[in-house]
Amino acid sequence: MSYMRGIYKRAFFTFSLFLIMSLGYSQQMSPGMKLFMQNKPAAAIPVLEGELRTPGANPDLYNYLGIAYSQVGNFQKAIEVYQKGLEVLGTDKKVLYYNQGNAYYKVQNYEKAAECYSMTIVADPSFADPYLNRANSYLKTNRLDECIKDYETYIDLKPNDPQEPKIRQLLDLLGREKDFQIAEQKRREEEALRRKEEEERLAKAREEQERINAQKRAEEEERRRKLLEDVAASLKQSSDTTNMSAGAEDVFDYDDESELD
Repeated sequence: MSYMRGIYKRAFFTFSLFLIMSLGYSQQMSPGMKLFMQNKPAAAIPVLEGELRTPGANPDLYNYLGIAYSQVGNFQKAIEVYQKGLEVLGTDKKVLYYNQGNAYYKVQNYEKAAECYSMTIVADPSFADPYLNRANSYLKTNRLDECIKDYETYIDLKPNDPQEPKIRQLLDLLGREKDFQIAEQKRREEEALRRKEEEERLAKAREEQERINAQKRAEEEERRRKLLEDVAASLKQSSDTTNMSAGAEDVFDYDDESELD
Protein backbone atom coordinates (compact mmCIF):
# COMPACT_ATOMS: atom_id res chain seq x y z
CA MET A 1 0.00 0.00 0.00
CA SER A 2 1.68 3.16 -1.22
CA TYR A 3 0.46 5.58 1.41
CA MET A 4 1.37 3.12 4.16
CA ARG A 5 4.96 3.43 2.99
CA GLY A 6 4.46 7.17 3.37
CA ILE A 7 3.46 6.61 6.98
CA TYR A 8 6.71 4.83 7.67
CA LYS A 9 8.66 7.68 6.09
CA ARG A 10 6.89 10.10 8.41
CA ALA A 11 7.57 7.99 11.48
CA PHE A 12 10.12 9.61 13.73
CA PHE A 13 12.20 8.24 16.53
CA THR A 14 13.56 9.92 19.63
CA PHE A 15 16.83 8.55 20.86
CA SER A 16 17.18 10.54 24.08
CA LEU A 17 20.25 9.94 26.17
CA PHE A 18 18.95 9.56 29.70
CA LEU A 19 21.59 9.95 32.40
CA ILE A 20 21.30 10.42 36.11
CA MET A 21 21.09 14.18 36.61
CA SER A 22 22.21 13.95 40.22
CA LEU A 23 25.76 13.30 38.97
CA GLY A 24 26.03 17.04 38.56
CA TYR A 25 29.38 18.62 37.95
CA SER A 26 32.35 17.08 36.18
CA GLN A 27 34.40 16.82 39.37
CA GLN A 28 31.86 14.21 40.56
CA MET A 29 32.30 12.16 37.41
CA SER A 30 34.67 9.26 36.77
CA PRO A 31 37.28 9.54 34.01
CA GLY A 32 35.13 7.40 31.75
CA MET A 33 32.11 9.62 32.32
CA LYS A 34 34.19 12.73 31.58
CA LEU A 35 35.34 11.26 28.28
CA PHE A 36 31.74 10.46 27.44
CA MET A 37 30.63 14.01 28.26
CA GLN A 38 33.42 15.31 26.03
CA ASN A 39 31.75 13.43 23.16
CA LYS A 40 34.52 10.85 22.97
CA PRO A 41 32.53 7.58 23.13
CA ALA A 42 35.21 5.41 21.52
CA ALA A 43 37.79 6.58 24.06
CA ALA A 44 35.28 6.35 26.91
CA ILE A 45 34.30 2.71 26.27
CA PRO A 46 37.46 0.93 27.52
CA VAL A 47 37.69 3.28 30.49
CA LEU A 48 34.06 2.70 31.45
CA GLU A 49 34.54 -1.05 31.03
CA GLY A 50 37.44 -0.93 33.47
CA GLU A 51 35.50 1.19 35.94
CA LEU A 52 32.62 -1.30 35.92
CA ARG A 53 35.03 -4.07 36.90
CA THR A 54 35.96 -2.10 40.02
CA PRO A 55 34.23 -3.30 43.20
CA GLY A 56 31.47 -0.93 44.26
CA ALA A 57 31.35 0.71 40.82
CA ASN A 58 28.77 3.43 40.23
CA PRO A 59 25.68 1.65 38.81
CA ASP A 60 25.11 4.60 36.45
CA LEU A 61 28.17 3.47 34.51
CA TYR A 62 25.99 0.90 32.73
CA ASN A 63 23.98 3.67 31.14
CA TYR A 64 27.05 5.66 30.11
CA LEU A 65 28.71 2.57 28.64
CA GLY A 66 25.55 1.41 26.83
CA ILE A 67 25.03 4.83 25.29
CA ALA A 68 28.69 5.03 24.30
CA TYR A 69 28.37 1.73 22.45
CA SER A 70 25.23 3.03 20.76
CA GLN A 71 27.05 6.19 19.68
CA VAL A 72 29.74 4.17 17.92
CA GLY A 73 27.06 2.02 16.25
CA ASN A 74 27.53 -1.17 18.26
CA PHE A 75 23.91 -1.52 19.28
CA GLN A 76 24.08 -5.24 20.04
CA LYS A 77 26.84 -4.61 22.57
CA ALA A 78 24.78 -1.77 24.02
CA ILE A 79 21.85 -4.16 24.48
CA GLU A 80 24.11 -6.57 26.36
CA VAL A 81 25.44 -3.82 28.64
CA TYR A 82 21.92 -2.63 29.48
CA GLN A 83 20.88 -6.21 30.23
CA LYS A 84 23.77 -6.61 32.66
CA GLY A 85 22.78 -3.36 34.32
CA LEU A 86 19.20 -4.56 34.71
CA GLU A 87 20.49 -7.51 36.71
CA VAL A 88 22.42 -5.29 39.14
CA LEU A 89 20.92 -3.85 42.32
CA GLY A 90 20.76 -0.09 42.52
CA THR A 91 20.62 0.67 38.80
CA ASP A 92 17.92 2.88 37.31
CA LYS A 93 15.75 0.24 35.64
CA LYS A 94 13.50 2.80 34.01
CA VAL A 95 16.41 4.44 32.19
CA LEU A 96 18.08 1.12 31.33
CA TYR A 97 14.89 -0.30 29.83
CA TYR A 98 14.30 2.88 27.86
CA ASN A 99 17.81 2.98 26.39
CA GLN A 100 17.73 -0.77 25.73
CA GLY A 101 14.49 -0.24 23.82
CA ASN A 102 16.24 2.42 21.73
CA ALA A 103 19.07 0.00 20.93
CA TYR A 104 16.63 -2.77 20.00
CA TYR A 105 14.84 -0.32 17.72
CA LYS A 106 18.12 0.49 15.98
CA VAL A 107 18.71 -3.19 15.18
CA GLN A 108 15.11 -3.40 13.92
CA ASN A 109 13.94 -5.76 16.66
CA TYR A 110 10.74 -3.81 17.09
CA GLU A 111 8.94 -6.35 19.25
CA LYS A 112 11.72 -6.36 21.84
CA ALA A 113 11.91 -2.58 21.64
CA ALA A 114 8.19 -2.33 22.43
CA GLU A 115 8.64 -4.70 25.37
CA CYS A 116 11.41 -2.51 26.81
CA TYR A 117 9.36 0.66 26.41
CA SER A 118 6.45 -1.08 28.12
CA MET A 119 8.67 -1.86 31.11
CA THR A 120 9.71 1.80 31.22
CA ILE A 121 6.06 2.85 31.23
CA VAL A 122 5.31 0.41 34.05
CA ALA A 123 8.08 2.07 36.08
CA ASP A 124 6.81 5.57 35.27
CA PRO A 125 3.43 5.91 33.49
CA SER A 126 3.87 9.70 33.27
CA PHE A 127 7.10 9.39 31.27
CA ALA A 128 6.02 10.52 27.80
CA ASP A 129 8.92 9.54 25.55
CA PRO A 130 8.53 5.73 25.76
CA TYR A 131 4.93 6.11 24.55
CA LEU A 132 6.20 7.85 21.42
CA ASN A 133 8.93 5.30 20.78
CA ARG A 134 6.65 2.36 21.51
CA ALA A 135 4.12 3.83 19.06
CA ASN A 136 6.88 3.90 16.43
CA SER A 137 7.71 0.27 17.22
CA TYR A 138 4.04 -0.72 16.94
CA LEU A 139 3.86 1.11 13.62
CA LYS A 140 6.72 -1.02 12.29
CA THR A 141 4.90 -4.22 13.27
CA ASN A 142 1.52 -3.01 11.94
CA ARG A 143 -0.16 -2.98 15.36
CA LEU A 144 -2.23 0.03 14.46
CA ASP A 145 -4.66 0.07 17.40
CA GLU A 146 -1.86 0.11 19.99
CA CYS A 147 0.12 2.53 17.83
CA ILE A 148 -2.72 5.07 17.64
CA LYS A 149 -3.36 4.82 21.38
CA ASP A 150 0.29 5.49 22.23
CA TYR A 151 0.56 8.50 19.90
CA GLU A 152 -2.57 9.96 21.49
CA THR A 153 -1.20 9.34 24.99
CA TYR A 154 2.05 11.04 24.05
CA ILE A 155 0.18 14.15 22.87
CA ASP A 156 -1.83 14.17 26.09
CA LEU A 157 1.34 14.01 28.16
CA LYS A 158 3.18 16.55 25.99
CA PRO A 159 0.48 18.83 24.55
CA ASN A 160 2.94 21.51 23.44
CA ASP A 161 5.47 19.20 21.87
CA PRO A 162 6.94 20.64 18.63
CA GLN A 163 6.23 17.33 16.90
CA GLU A 164 2.51 17.45 17.68
CA PRO A 165 1.47 18.59 14.15
CA LYS A 166 3.40 15.70 12.61
CA ILE A 167 1.91 13.27 15.10
CA ARG A 168 -1.62 14.46 14.34
CA GLN A 169 -0.91 14.13 10.62
CA LEU A 170 0.33 10.62 11.26
CA LEU A 171 -2.76 9.81 13.33
CA ASP A 172 -4.95 10.96 10.45
CA LEU A 173 -3.07 8.68 8.05
CA LEU A 174 -3.25 5.82 10.52
CA GLY A 175 -7.00 6.29 10.81
CA ARG A 176 -7.32 6.00 7.05
CA GLU A 177 -5.03 2.99 7.00
CA LYS A 178 -7.07 1.31 9.71
CA ASP A 179 -10.30 1.92 7.76
CA PHE A 180 -8.62 0.54 4.65
CA GLN A 181 -7.45 -2.58 6.48
CA ILE A 182 -10.93 -3.15 7.92
CA ALA A 183 -12.46 -2.83 4.46
CA GLU A 184 -9.77 -5.07 2.99
CA GLN A 185 -10.33 -7.67 5.69
CA LYS A 186 -14.06 -7.59 5.00
CA ARG A 187 -13.39 -8.01 1.28
CA ARG A 188 -11.09 -10.99 1.93
CA GLU A 189 -13.66 -12.60 4.21
CA GLU A 190 -16.41 -12.12 1.62
CA GLU A 191 -14.15 -13.51 -1.11
CA ALA A 192 -13.27 -16.49 1.08
CA LEU A 193 -16.97 -17.09 1.75
CA ARG A 194 -17.75 -16.82 -1.96
CA ARG A 195 -15.00 -19.31 -2.80
CA LYS A 196 -16.23 -21.65 -0.10
CA GLU A 197 -19.79 -21.49 -1.39
CA GLU A 198 -18.55 -22.03 -4.95
CA GLU A 199 -16.48 -25.01 -3.86
CA GLU A 200 -19.46 -26.46 -2.01
CA ARG A 201 -21.67 -25.93 -5.06
CA LEU A 202 -19.10 -27.60 -7.31
CA ALA A 203 -18.71 -30.44 -4.82
CA LYS A 204 -22.46 -31.00 -4.79
CA ALA A 205 -22.52 -30.87 -8.60
CA ARG A 206 -19.71 -33.46 -8.73
CA GLU A 207 -21.55 -35.66 -6.24
CA GLU A 208 -24.74 -35.40 -8.27
CA GLN A 209 -22.89 -36.19 -11.50
CA GLU A 210 -21.20 -39.15 -9.83
CA ARG A 211 -24.60 -40.35 -8.62
CA ILE A 212 -26.05 -40.04 -12.12
CA ASN A 213 -23.04 -41.83 -13.62
CA ALA A 214 -23.29 -44.58 -11.01
CA GLN A 215 -26.98 -44.94 -11.73
CA LYS A 216 -26.30 -45.15 -15.47
CA ARG A 217 -23.62 -47.76 -14.88
CA ALA A 218 -26.01 -49.76 -12.72
CA GLU A 219 -28.74 -49.50 -15.34
CA GLU A 220 -26.31 -50.54 -18.08
CA GLU A 221 -25.11 -53.45 -15.98
CA GLU A 222 -28.70 -54.49 -15.32
CA ARG A 223 -29.49 -54.23 -19.05
CA ARG A 224 -26.53 -56.44 -19.94
CA ARG A 225 -27.44 -58.92 -17.22
CA LYS A 226 -31.04 -59.11 -18.42
CA LEU A 227 -29.89 -59.53 -22.00
CA LEU A 228 -27.68 -62.42 -20.99
CA GLU A 229 -30.52 -63.99 -19.01
CA ASP A 230 -32.92 -63.58 -21.96
CA VAL A 231 -30.45 -65.21 -24.35
CA ALA A 232 -29.78 -68.01 -21.87
CA ALA A 233 -33.52 -68.53 -21.29
CA SER A 234 -34.10 -68.61 -25.02
CA LEU A 235 -31.51 -71.32 -25.54
CA LYS A 236 -32.96 -73.45 -22.77
CA GLN A 237 -36.49 -73.17 -24.13
CA SER A 238 -35.31 -74.34 -27.58
CA SER A 239 -33.78 -77.49 -26.04
CA ASP A 240 -36.92 -78.38 -24.07
CA THR A 241 -39.26 -78.29 -27.07
CA THR A 242 -37.13 -80.33 -29.49
CA ASN A 243 -38.50 -84.05 -29.96
CA MET A 244 -36.21 -86.89 -30.76
CA SER A 245 -37.83 -88.71 -33.84
CA ALA A 246 -36.80 -92.25 -34.75
CA GLY A 247 -36.49 -93.27 -38.42
CA ALA A 248 -39.07 -95.67 -39.98
CA GLU A 249 -36.55 -98.46 -40.03
CA ASP A 250 -36.26 -98.31 -36.28
CA VAL A 251 -40.04 -98.86 -35.65
CA PHE A 252 -41.01 -102.30 -34.38
CA ASP A 253 -44.60 -103.73 -34.56
CA TYR A 254 -45.77 -106.27 -32.07
CA ASP A 255 -48.75 -108.54 -32.82
CA ASP A 256 -51.40 -108.70 -30.26
CA GLU A 257 -51.39 -112.44 -30.32
CA SER A 258 -48.55 -114.61 -29.38
CA GLU A 259 -47.17 -116.93 -31.99
CA LEU A 260 -46.25 -119.48 -29.35
CA ASP A 261 -48.17 -122.71 -29.57
